[in-house]
Amino acid sequence: MRGPTEATRVGIGLVRRDGRYLIRRRPPIPGSPMPGLWEFPGGKCEPGEPPELAARRECLEETGLVVEISRKRRLITHRYPHGLVELHYFDARPADPSSEPAPDSGFLWVPAGTLPGLTFPEANAPILAELAGSVPSP
Repeated sequence: MRGPTEATRVGIGLVRRDGRYLIRRRPPIPGSPMPGLWEFPGGKCEPGEPPELAARRECLEETGLVVEISRKRRLITHRYPHGLVELHYFDARPADPSSEPAPDSGFLWVPAGTLPGLTFPEANAPILAELAGSVPSP
């Protein structure tokens, strides 16, 4: 059991293609925090699992895409009413550049510049501003 000061580690994939990022609305699962807000693919680290591997695993589980992680972009620690989280954000891209997320995943490609106008969990604010200001890759 996690203590009140122990953070839940989360690996998040910032999956990018042609200046767009994969996002979806959080599903309305009973008891799940922040339903209906937008999110990047990612999830909790399994015991002993490094955040980079969690991000890669969660991207595959949630989107159906195999992704390549290029670097860790940022670590944000944030306290929500439901607990303390340690969010590890990784720049990623689809291993197959032409692949698409599974149709039933809810994930879609959104231009980087529109991200700050969408409602994400509050801990994402610095990342959204950073991504919106980023230059599209060639």
